[in-house]
Amino acid sequence: MRGIIKDVLEYFEDANLHSESAREAIAEEIIKRLDTKEYYYSRDLVSAKTKDDEKEQPNLFPTYEGGHLG
Repeated sequence: MRGIIKDVLEYFEDANLHSESAREAIAEEIIKRLDTKEYYYSRDLVSAKTKDDEKEQPNLFPTYEGGHLG
């Protein structure tokens, strides 16, 4: 990930980092480069993809099996 960030910053070497639009463009470019088949991005986690990642999908909406609180 460090290499990706360095590459993007080198690409935008003339960007004014005090500019909100420049910082937004840099962030979008980093995310675009992370969004490849080699990496996946999940908030603050960047990891290399493996074959197991494609098979296992997290349960985003688990069913509630508990009782009431009270």
